[in-house]
Amino acid sequence: MSTAFRERWARHPAAFVFAAGLLVPLAYAPWRLSLVFFFSYAVFFTLAWRTHEQGGRLFVIGWAFAFGQLLSGLYWLGHAFLVDADQFLWLLPFAVTLLPAGLALFAGVTVWLWGATCRHCSLTAYPLAGFLLLAFFWSAGEVARSHVLTGFPWNLPSMVFGSWVYSAQPVAWVGVHGLGLIALIVAALLAFPAWRARVAGLGIILAVMGLGAGRVAMLAPAASAVGAPVLLIQPNIDQKEKWDPDKQADVIKAMFAQTTRAVAKNPAARFVFWPEAALPLYLDEGTAFTERLRASVPPQTVLVTGAVRRQSNGEGTNYFNSVMVWSGSGDLMARRDKTHLVPFGEYLPLQHVLEAIGLRQLTKLRGGYTAGKDRTPITLPDGRHLLPLICYEAIFPYRAQASPRPDLLVNLTNDGWFGQSAGPHQHLALARLRAVEQGLPLVRVANTGISAVVDALGRSAAEIELSTRGAVSVPLPVPLHKTWFAVLGHWPYAIFWFGGVGMVCFGWGRNKLPLNDQ
Repeated sequence: MSTAFRERWARHPAAFVFAAGLLVPLAYAPWRLSLVFFFSYAVFFTLAWRTHEQGGRLFVIGWAFAFGQLLSGLYWLGHAFLVDADQFLWLLPFAVTLLPAGLALFAGVTVWLWGATCRHCSLTAYPLAGFLLLAFFWSAGEVARSHVLTGFPWNLPSMVFGSWVYSAQPVAWVGVHGLGLIALIVAALLAFPAWRARVAGLGIILAVMGLGAGRVAMLAPAASAVGAPVLLIQPNIDQKEKWDPDKQADVIKAMFAQTTRAVAKNPAARFVFWPEAALPLYLDEGTAFTERLRASVPPQTVLVTGAVRRQSNGEGTNYFNSVMVWSGSGDLMARRDKTHLVPFGEYLPLQHVLEAIGLRQLTKLRGGYTAGKDRTPITLPDGRHLLPLICYEAIFPYRAQASPRPDLLVNLTNDGWFGQSAGPHQHLALARLRAVEQGLPLVRVANTGISAVVDALGRSAAEIELSTRGAVSVPLPVPLHKTWFAVLGHWPYAIFWFGGVGMVCFGWGRNKLPLNDQ
């Protein structure tokens, strides 16, 4: 490394970590270039340590690294503002920059606190302890981002492992935050300029892969057992056309025609799944929907579909984003409303104030959607329990836990807002982790894709590619026994975090780490 380059590196660390952060999403779906993750974090760990005694500068370094990876990792959000460009295009540059900038504040505060802790614990003479402590603190910042202000746990560090079947398996024991902390510890060890530390980092990677491969080999026979076939319908309706009043009749006709053909080709499938808000129609009002349904499927068929519904509240009308279960004879058997709504997509914070100045959420529904309250599973006619996860509810681990324990998870979504971007691939990867965490099969149906049936080990039994119209019938995988995570939740992660920070700060991380040798 030239002297001039070293000087620039020292003078402008925020610029270097921002550039490194821009590369991080290449380690996640759909690219999955895992080495990029460890390279980028090596740059960040190195420059953060070199400035760990400069509190204000540390905040900027942490913020810049997070801003870089969130800016490039969430670029696909901009596609949603192009669906109705006449009204929302002016918001696009603000949305794709301000959201990452705001979320990056968690990282800025986290890294600043890390520097203060290093100085308080006198870790200046123990750089490996500082590297490891930064891994723990960065993990805590990601936990905060996942929960505060409704939370947005998208593209967490765990996804460098979670995007692969074998290395994703530890989430069944330690959850997504525990797996992310392991990834960060590996990054810290690989970044540290000592061969023993780097060998230890590589050893952890091999251990994660080995344990994951062993779990898959041990449980594969049970997870591969299958039950009755289910039928997934992916209509691939353009988001600009779906809610166009002039094309409403065509959209409804096409959906039923596709379903009729698919049911005729797959008569053994008793369960049919449609995506989120499948039709531009209030299904439970009038007889238009039920008459079409009776004419399209046998009476014994069960349709699970996303739907928009409305309900009078005495002063006005509440709108809900729902999952409905219908019999082929036209009876509404069950319904659940979405409980975790998308800010700015399905509602506006300070809704009445922002509407008064002319703003609308992307759905353009005045007043926004209302959150449901019932999170219990739906009991199907055959006695199985189905837990619906509508749209981005599937990115939250807590939403996949319910009592009684479900037999399958169902993620109905509409990623048509995001075109052929990385967003739908990342969404599927996140939803897949819910299956591994809980030991449950997952049925995922998306308007434009990617629809899939995933077994309890996270392996795809079938997929319908992005931006294609299609249907697939596949036997539904069976659930496994409860995982450790399903029983203990995030407690193992919390114990690991507090125990690790204590050990690094108060002894083991100082003069008892045998990895400092060059």
